[in-house]
Amino acid sequence: MKRILNVLIFLGFFAVIFIVLFAVIKSARDTTSPALADESFVIQGQPTTCSSLFGEPCDFDLQTEYNMWGKGLESFVDSGVLGPYAADIGFVDSAKLSLQACGVARTAGTTVLEFEDLAQRDHPDATRAQLFPFWNETRQDLCP
Repeated sequence: MKRILNVLIFLGFFAVIFIVLFAVIKSARDTTSPALADESFVIQGQPTTCSSLFGEPCDFDLQTEYNMWGKGLESFVDSGVLGPYAADIGFVDSAKLSLQACGVARTAGTTVLEFEDLAQRDHPDATRAQLFPFWNETRQDLCP
């Protein structure tokens, strides 16, 4: 009887350890990335955050890109180097494509093809010729 009791205590002890470890691992997976600061830059004469520029909260990647390259965004987009498609879609969409190009370009092993896939989520009808200036000029001027 004493032996059975010792075995049950032993199993109970390991069951408690297992439950605690499982809870710790599960809570570690459930944690989210820390929120990024929503930096403000002067765009069109007004202090502008990522969320105010795009009209909705920015996801982690776009917020990171805005925080890194937002300071030069207005002068870059308004410079005219992005071609006629940029004029057609306007400042806000051109700014977003430029920041996305910066984000893709800073990821090792990525090419214009990954940028095109990302850009076509918001601009499904955009051609490679229309998107290429964003990829090429952005990497040279906004985020070299």
